[in-house]
Amino acid sequence: MTPFLARGRILVVDDDAATRSNALAALRAVGFVSIEACAGSEALEKYASQQPDIVLLDLLMPRLEGFEVARRLHCLPRGQRIPIIIMTGPEDSDAIERAYQVGAIDFVAKPINWMVLRHRIQHALRSARTLDELVRSETNLANAQRIAHLGSWEWHLREAYVQRSEQFFALFGEGPQAFPPVMEAVLERVFPQDRDLVREAYTAASKGRAFRIQYRIVRNDGALRTVFEQAEPVRNADGSVQRLQGTTQDVTERVDAEKRIRYLAYYDSLTGLPGRQFCRDLLKRAIRRASTERSIAVMVLDLDRFGRINESLGQGVGDQVLQVVAQRLEKTVAALPGHADSAPGAAVVARIGGDQFVVFVENALVGDSPEALALRLLEAVREPILFEDIQVALRASIGLAVYPAHTDDADTLLKFADMALSESKRGQRNSVRSFSDELRTAADLRVQLESEMRAALERGEFELFYQPVVRISDHKIDAVEALVRWRHPKRGLLGPGEFIPLAEECGLIVEIGEWGLRQACKQMAEWMRKAYPPAAVAVNISGISFRHVRLLSAVQQALTDAGLAPERLELEMTESVLMHDAEMTQGILSVLQRMGVRLMVDDFGTGYSSLAYLKRFPIDVLKIDRSFVKDLVYDNSDAAITSAVLAMAQELGLGVIAEGVENEAQLLALASRGCDLMQGFYFTKPLPADELAVWFEGGGWHPLDG
Repeated sequence: MTPFLARGRILVVDDDAATRSNALAALRAVGFVSIEACAGSEALEKYASQQPDIVLLDLLMPRLEGFEVARRLHCLPRGQRIPIIIMTGPEDSDAIERAYQVGAIDFVAKPINWMVLRHRIQHALRSARTLDELVRSETNLANAQRIAHLGSWEWHLREAYVQRSEQFFALFGEGPQAFPPVMEAVLERVFPQDRDLVREAYTAASKGRAFRIQYRIVRNDGALRTVFEQAEPVRNADGSVQRLQGTTQDVTERVDAEKRIRYLAYYDSLTGLPGRQFCRDLLKRAIRRASTERSIAVMVLDLDRFGRINESLGQGVGDQVLQVVAQRLEKTVAALPGHADSAPGAAVVARIGGDQFVVFVENALVGDSPEALALRLLEAVREPILFEDIQVALRASIGLAVYPAHTDDADTLLKFADMALSESKRGQRNSVRSFSDELRTAADLRVQLESEMRAALERGEFELFYQPVVRISDHKIDAVEALVRWRHPKRGLLGPGEFIPLAEECGLIVEIGEWGLRQACKQMAEWMRKAYPPAAVAVNISGISFRHVRLLSAVQQALTDAGLAPERLELEMTESVLMHDAEMTQGILSVLQRMGVRLMVDDFGTGYSSLAYLKRFPIDVLKIDRSFVKDLVYDNSDAAITSAVLAMAQELGLGVIAEGVENEAQLLALASRGCDLMQGFYFTKPLPADELAVWFEGGGWHPLDG
């Protein structure tokens, strides 16, 4: 059997049964699927229902002859490309010519040589399938170009005419009649500002040069679109250029997306102000533009306690507040003298993240000192913001640095302004702080101190000092408060005020706090074994440590390692720590209470002083802040506050400790108001554990010591 590379479905149409039978047998013998029809009408029905790949058609049939069948086949779906081979007599040349006219591709004369016919059918099938693939490829290419908004064209340089695809005209919303077949015809539809660019590219291309350009066009419907056009020369064997092949693609969506990406990269999406990176770039340009005779004031503004707005009113209101602040800052800068006539970038307002903004202006616009402008910015921020029935009051802090007085580098200017801002927020908020050499020195010391502090934990340079809490009624030691000190190898003994704020900023406060907790529990267990008087040790917990995930496990581990009963440990937290997140605070305090640890509010009266949280939280003891004790004897207000705290604590069943007792007059004033527990220098200053042990053994405090 002769192998054929392709098989197909063949419709054999002949009114002679013998011819059909021979044809079907010969074709099936080599693997073709054969379908027979004895008349023209049946042939049309079989074609419609079974979709053959080729038709073997007899011309001379009754009622509906082969010519009409062929014509009708070409009118059916897929019929235009169906291969038709005619079976006819050998001398019937007129019939053969007519058959070609109605769409036949080949003929075979009767009597039929079936071997030859099989090969001619095979050839016809291959040709038909090649044509199908070509049509399919052309269709796919046209669809791809349509999807990609890609038109193609070919510029014949010698003949000076252009052939363009249908998709090219579709880019302009036009048909082929829209442009004469010359390249310059497109210029009428090019956006006026881009015509010189396109004209120059076409002029170079007319000399055989490649080009790649992007320009804007105006469609027939008036829409402005962006296209990318490129062309490559097609060279002859001698190197000469006969024509150029090119493509024109609508890239409007891509260009718009790139613009959006650039906007997001350079601008803050919430306020529309320049973002951090763009702010740096603009400041660098301003410095390059400015001479040494012109100064640039750089201000970093940070909203004070902005987090509370998000927590209490929600992030939606917080975002609106930031938008209002941005508008006010822009309005204040826009009102500067000479702003309207200033060079671009001479005054900039940017948002560099969170609730932090940057404002920088050249001195020609300020009209007075940079500090005065900074104060005007603070005034703009302080104006209350109204949201329906909600009024939001804001405060801000500003750090200021000036070019070229402080530095001529943009990044360093921003850094110096940020350092000044940090100093402003550490001191009196809602203020302006200018950068100075003293700040630079202090910042360098802070960096050095942070590095040394990290090493101090490993080297064991931290120590705990202890200050007793005395019960006045019987002169006994009720408890001791553990206070951390740093024995610096070069600077000597440092109090907590010299390193605790920095430890909180850099996150080391958690490790230092956990160390102090473990050390205090071990020391308390040691005193109990020696039968020393304190019943408990109090440890201060910072806000960062209180909210840290390790707090509860750290407390439990410290008690377990020391073998100390929970009631021997007291934890002190300030009011601000407790009120940071009421729900979370409630959960943590409840767990600590179930553990058996006593809970104390330190510095009471300086924060929220809310009866609501005293009722809600499981607090055991209040510590009256030393600021009220200091002038208790002379200040009626401090005396009234102290009396009120003592009365309130008694009603709520809470213990009270007065801090900062330094003289007998304060002791007597507190005792007369019912305060029995006190601590302060009047009894003893904080002492290391070994020195405090000596104090215990000497009998502790006695009224005569005062």
